[in-house]
Amino acid sequence: MAWWVVLVREEVELWIEAANEDLYDAELAISNKRWFRAAFYSQQAVEKAFKALYMLLVREPPPYTHRVTVLYSSLREKGFKLPSDLEEKIAVLNKYYTITRYPDAANGLPSESVDREEAIRALEIARRVVGVVEDEVRRHRSTR
Repeated sequence: MAWWVVLVREEVELWIEAANEDLYDAELAISNKRWFRAAFYSQQAVEKAFKALYMLLVREPPPYTHRVTVLYSSLREKGFKLPSDLEEKIAVLNKYYTITRYPDAANGLPSESVDREEAIRALEIARRVVGVVEDEVRRHRSTR
């Protein structure tokens, strides 16, 4: 096996693990009623999962962006597709990269920018996306 294949596999596993750590942090934030943090970590989980899959499918570093819709678009060009109901929901995560971190982006405190319902929705979307990506990574691994 070529050294770069091993390196890509290791890198993909690290990014998937990081995505799962972000899901865990989002769950903790929900339990602590830190809605804005839950939304941020949910966005981060999806971003990292997409970047892992990008490295696996394209075998090069992912685009430098935090917009999950841009990452997903790149993945679609490579043949990956989310279930249509989920595909329609990921755009909501884009805003959580900035409004949950910066007062000037949130027009006030980030803690006042996301409510419980939004946080729970973001986490549900992230869980599903990370699960689909993990399934794709496993499927890709078994065909090699």
